[in-house]
Amino acid sequence: MNNTATQLRYIYHDIIPLLRERKYKADYNTSLFKGPWGALLFMFYYEQYADDQADNATALLEELYAEYAPEKGDNYAFCNGHTGPFWLLEHLTRHEFLDLDINELASDFVTATILQSNFHLEHQNYDFLHGSSGMCNFLLRFASRPDVAAHLEHFVQKLWDNSVMTDKGRSLPFFYTHDKPEGIFCNSFSLAHGSCSLLIIVAKIYQAGIAQERCQRLISESIPFILQHQNTVADDSMHALYPAILDGKSTESRLSWCYGDLNVAMMLWHCGKVFNEEPWKEEALHIMRYNMRRDTDEAAGIVDNCLCHGSGGIAAFYRKFWFETGDEAFLQCANHWQEKAIEKIVFPEDHSKHGIKMWLGKDKQWEYVWDLLDGSSGVGLSILSQMHPQALPWDECFLLS
Repeated sequence: MNNTATQLRYIYHDIIPLLRERKYKADYNTSLFKGPWGALLFMFYYEQYADDQADNATALLEELYAEYAPEKGDNYAFCNGHTGPFWLLEHLTRHEFLDLDINELASDFVTATILQSNFHLEHQNYDFLHGSSGMCNFLLRFASRPDVAAHLEHFVQKLWDNSVMTDKGRSLPFFYTHDKPEGIFCNSFSLAHGSCSLLIIVAKIYQAGIAQERCQRLISESIPFILQHQNTVADDSMHALYPAILDGKSTESRLSWCYGDLNVAMMLWHCGKVFNEEPWKEEALHIMRYNMRRDTDEAAGIVDNCLCHGSGGIAAFYRKFWFETGDEAFLQCANHWQEKAIEKIVFPEDHSKHGIKMWLGKDKQWEYVWDLLDGSSGVGLSILSQMHPQALPWDECFLLS
């Protein structure tokens, strides 16, 4: 068994007692990105694509679901609320990991999700991880329901009504900076919290045949705004092409899933395919190729290997573009970052904690983390994709598929 397979096996078996004995904060009971449901996503994929003799994921899912109470609490955020577990159930059913009648199971939940999404729309919270757009991305799978279709049309209309037309294009100023003494709303070129996720979801709504004229206009007027904010860089520059946040403080962005250049590239590629806009696709490819030169941790602005803002996430982007284009340069770049991700896997020597070592910021610094967004579950999925000859659809929850 090679070293990578051994590390994947460790990640998998490390998660089993964590979930079985509920060794995580109660606050994370409903969380896909930070709690047990994301860890289950890794387990199902591991059992399917790495070790078909392993058989723990279904039993653990049944245990967790038996204790799950979606009627309790009003947090429906995709990241850490009720939408996450139901996204997982729908995803596993659609990709034939489970055999469920998801339409029956989720019927009342879909109705409740519409109500919660409406609440966030009234407060202009369009955030993918924590607001309405993440809920709408989940609802897209139920777009044949009239109430869902009507809500998705309402979502697009609210985006339109609260956007701002400028001389550079249509602005989507929905990112709240939380600056003290009072925050400001501005644009963010982000999949986690900003316009990149919004435009991908609007394109998916268009593909569902809903509010197509409004969707197309919203996208065609918003993309020029983003393109007009490209940084001026030298041919040999290591500077980001696009800023993460238009708050006037910095034009920089790291290579990450959550913000910056790779986010813009993924949005342009997706929308370019949907609307047959070759210039958007060409700009996406330019962004990906330009950022190949940022091939060190320092140049990329990263320190660990998580999916959110580490080498595992960068590898996932380049692997995706390899599958989309067949360009060997993307495959080589994906392999480069995956090797860096594998090199950074550090388990606790005394097995006293779960997960692998991650950088949690200047306050917490290095800690062992096991979740999907920042920990070993996400790194494990990235490694699985790198080992498999075909694209694996787990990255749907990150808007990469």
